[in-house]
Amino acid sequence: MKIGVLFNIDIYISKMLLLLMIVAVLIGEGARLAVFFVIIFVHETAHVMMARLLDLRVNEIELLPFGGAVRIESLVELSPRDEALIAAAGPLSNIVLLTGYLAFRSLNVLSLENQDVFIQANLAIAGFNLLPVLPLDGGRMLRAVLSREMGIKKATRITAFGGFLLALLLVMIGLYALYYRIFNPTLFVTAGFLAYSAVKESRMAAYILIRDITYKKDMLLKAGVLPVREITVLYDLAVKDIIKNFIPRCYHYVVIVDEHLRVKGRLSEADIVRGILEYGLDTPVVMLMGNKRHIG
Repeated sequence: MKIGVLFNIDIYISKMLLLLMIVAVLIGEGARLAVFFVIIFVHETAHVMMARLLDLRVNEIELLPFGGAVRIESLVELSPRDEALIAAAGPLSNIVLLTGYLAFRSLNVLSLENQDVFIQANLAIAGFNLLPVLPLDGGRMLRAVLSREMGIKKATRITAFGGFLLALLLVMIGLYALYYRIFNPTLFVTAGFLAYSAVKESRMAAYILIRDITYKKDMLLKAGVLPVREITVLYDLAVKDIIKNFIPRCYHYVVIVDEHLRVKGRLSEADIVRGILEYGLDTPVVMLMGNKRHIG
């Protein structure tokens, strides 16, 4: 649901967060939720500011129950460094907010009516988002580190699986509390949010990888230089299993060999992309060698 526009950036609120806000107002917790909402907004604004500093265009912000999502026109995953910096900006903003408030309060300059909520919310949002699982900021930072070695697709699936495990843990804690007649809906809502987002991130992994490959040309034209990485594969290996080994900000050449390690041909990333578009991801790489102009 769109709630407004700020600096030409569309602001959306998730249905789950909207439902939580309605419930909070009905049970008399509107003031506490308002503090929480402002902190989330500052958290997401920090992501946007960092993206702008890195010359990345932000299209929209979606506010979620325990953070948010910043949609960036440029592909963040192209640069692990950029993704890590943007992800870290959110929790850092909560730490800055909390440190600044405590400093002003010690000087008797500032005191909030709901100061306990303010302190707890900043600690909770920063701490929760630093957990190393997708879709949380900590997961994005971990994915950025892993993608340098294993590629964006595998790194995404590993960190998304961590999101599933965290969701399962929260459900188990919630059920354990129910056994003692303690009902905490926040645990189940959070688990649902994590599971849904982890599925979404995992499904996007292949799409992100294909976009990463197709953006290499733009990267080369902009930077003028791009590192080259060469990998060797068996001729009957599926294309989808080859591109799993591609890493960001690096142009790949694929050397194709038979079972006796005799070289059968050589393909560039551009050849791989054309092959995917023409034959699909499940095609053996040897099929891409049919047209001799594809062989580097």
